[in-house]
Amino acid sequence: MRQFQHTVTPDDTAAKLGTGDLDVVATPRLVQWCESAAFQVCQKSIDDDHTTVGTMVKFEHVKGSPVGSEVTIHCAEPINDGRRLVCFVSVKDTDGDDIGKGEVHRAIVDPDRFMTRCRKLV
Repeated sequence: MRQFQHTVTPDDTAAKLGTGDLDVVATPRLVQWCESAAFQVCQKSIDDDHTTVGTMVKFEHVKGSPVGSEVTIHCAEPINDGRRLVCFVSVKDTDGDDIGKGEVHRAIVDPDRFMTRCRKLV
């Protein structure tokens, strides 16, 4: 289990991101932090010539966190089914209370092949 800490800033709030009107951490920011944590954890589980891309996030945000509060993302080692990695994540405040929890799915890809396919779509 790896941990990643973040301090909630005014730029991280629902009011700033346009997903609400309160100065508490926005759900999309928590999801972004969880996906970033999963990316970092997954990179250690794959070959150097591959990377991962996000494919799905399931997340439940259960408690608000005001500006200035610290939150910790806990990211478990990924479960590998051969084509994708699944990381279970949880977010806690400094009191150990749950802020949110969920899972992040990432596909293992060859970066060159992936980008070639993306360019063909444009």
